[in-house]
Amino acid sequence: MSYLTIEDLIVRHASGRGTQPVVDGLTFAVEAGEIVGVSGPSGSGKTTVARALLGLLPASADVSGVIRFRGRDLRGLKERELETIRGAEIGIVFQESALALNPVLTVGAQIAEVVHAHTRCDRVTARERALATMADVGFGDYNRRIYDAYPHELSGGQRQRVLIAQAIVCQPTLVVADEPTASLDASARAEVLRLIRRINERQGTAFLLISHSAEVLATTAHRVITMDHGRLTTSARALREPAGPRFDIVPAFSRPANAPNASPIAEMASGTKTHRQQRLLSRARHDVAALAGVDLRIERGSTLGLAGESGCGKSTLARCLAGLEPLDAGEVRIDGVDISSLRGRALLPYRNQVQLIFQDSAAALNPRFTALDIITEPMVVQRVANPTERVLRAVDLMLQVGLPADRLQSRSGEFSGGERQRLAIARALAMKPRLLILDEAFSGLDVETRTRITSLLINLQETHDLTYLCISHDLELLGEFASEVAVMQGGRIVERGETGEVIDEPRHAHTRALLSAMRSQSEGAAA
Repeated sequence: MSYLTIEDLIVRHASGRGTQPVVDGLTFAVEAGEIVGVSGPSGSGKTTVARALLGLLPASADVSGVIRFRGRDLRGLKERELETIRGAEIGIVFQESALALNPVLTVGAQIAEVVHAHTRCDRVTARERALATMADVGFGDYNRRIYDAYPHELSGGQRQRVLIAQAIVCQPTLVVADEPTASLDASARAEVLRLIRRINERQGTAFLLISHSAEVLATTAHRVITMDHGRLTTSARALREPAGPRFDIVPAFSRPANAPNASPIAEMASGTKTHRQQRLLSRARHDVAALAGVDLRIERGSTLGLAGESGCGKSTLARCLAGLEPLDAGEVRIDGVDISSLRGRALLPYRNQVQLIFQDSAAALNPRFTALDIITEPMVVQRVANPTERVLRAVDLMLQVGLPADRLQSRSGEFSGGERQRLAIARALAMKPRLLILDEAFSGLDVETRTRITSLLINLQETHDLTYLCISHDLELLGEFASEVAVMQGGRIVERGETGEVIDEPRHAHTRALLSAMRSQSEGAAA
């Protein structure tokens, strides 16, 4: 029996360009105990399908067709009836973890609330069940500390695992997972995929697994459907044969030579940053060393990759370099100037030089702004150019990152996850920065879009003398883009060197572990 049946699903959104079909006549089914993968380029309608299943599309969406779950027509149910299904019978993992979690509740409370709402058990039982599920998704020995943390106190990968725990804690019969591993390092990604397979095999849970990663779908899904422009293009059994490692990497370009004693574009000297987790009216306190004496030098015109597992301090380092967070101790120097003590308008000239592209593009972009507002806002704040020049600059940037200029009047919520990431890149380029920090900026992009953006960034570097710090959990991606790579663990940089040398002959045990985890997944290793 089909758990889920979708027949002739059509979804149209009203926008500045008129009514646009995002999903156009989609038909497919998910059988009991089946893992169905959904692939397709950014903007193909994958996330729209996931939200349509549970009635989570905005009121402006025009939906037609049949959505049937275990014989029940979901489109004919009232909101209160849908609420009894969401979480209990159908779990969902959203792509944007920063938006999906409530910022004023601890993550543990949000997982336990799902249990309490659907099983009516007591709070103690709900808490223990939440903790057990958090251990299953990879939090392990420190899951009790994570339980009491707020979303902003976690890394992007940690928040993603919280969403996965929230989706499976009530043991639903179907889980809709929208890019559940996009923000995870190789080790955590392998753990989550093993968990999906284990739940599927032991409990018979069906999965609708949306991913741009061919490896994720090949090693996990039973069947893969491909979407393009809102339509089903192919449907086939997944290939479970090992793909083999893909680590014959040649850096895209070599690190440029620098003159002796030339000053770097950015430096961090003995950077220390501790996040303190303490609750009101509680004596319990957890100190997390996000940065523990980091020394980092970024040469002009170079591309430095920064790798490490979720929670190792990569994003904290990025925010401190960009002047968005102060160090507890140490210095951050931009063009030789220590910006650690600068505040307010004194920081503005340096923020022009350093731009940060955040991991969660949906949370970083104002949902009320159009694409034009988003790109031109930095120029308006800094009083750069006149209105006409700003619009022309915005059009040029939209085209450079692969977005059509007629989307300038579309709001950020009308873009797909991958399209929003490209919009965030366009915004960062608006002020013509000299150092661009990309914090997992490629994690939500399909291969084709990622290749286009990588080529764009390489071309911009050559023509505008840009410097890049590319943060990623994916060492293979860094091998394609960065000429040099540094590896972080526990708030420290444990290894740094030429990309090929670090990947072929890693010196540190942690680097070897990261590469081993990636190779295992690339070979299709099963739990």
